[in-house]
Amino acid sequence: MSTAGKVLTVLILLVMITWIVMLSAVTQLNVNWQQKIAAQDNQLDQATKDLKTASDGYINLTEKTRVEQDNKARDLREIATRIAAAEARQSASSESLSRIKFQVAGYQAAVKRAETNNATRKAEKDKATEDLAQKREVIAKAQALNAELRDQLAKLQGEFKQLLADNKTLADKAAQARPAPKPASNSRPSPST
Repeated sequence: MSTAGKVLTVLILLVMITWIVMLSAVTQLNVNWQQKIAAQDNQLDQATKDLKTASDGYINLTEKTRVEQDNKARDLREIATRIAAAEARQSASSESLSRIKFQVAGYQAAVKRAETNNATRKAEKDKATEDLAQKREVIAKAQALNAELRDQLAKLQGEFKQLLADNKTLADKAAQARPAPKPASNSRPSPST
């Protein structure tokens, strides 16, 4: 063989060895990839199961959350209703309290007016009692004076009657002792006769 044939044979042998090494590497690579693909398929199946579990958990959690939110909303509405009722009661109570305070102030003012009126009436009564006592004294004095004057009048009437009776008696005596009066003129008669 010639040198060129020897070189070509060595080259072919080297290329063949290279091809074998490369083919074994490709085979090894394919085997590794198949294992990785199988592992990835297992992971994908596991991830799908986990996704389904997580999705179911999410749906359950969402439903529980919605139910809890509904319960909280119902509780909040109930609390808001209670608060509104309590505020209404408080408003009514404060309004009643204000009305009662106003009435109490009116009653206190009326009591003060009544006390003032009572004090005025008492002062008027005391003054009237004092005036009555003074007037009773004046009346008593006037009655005493009246009684004294009546006694004097009765005494004077008695004296007057006595004097009148004495004068009448004297006048009768004097009339009997005296002659009848003559008319002033003889021509005409007196109207008394």
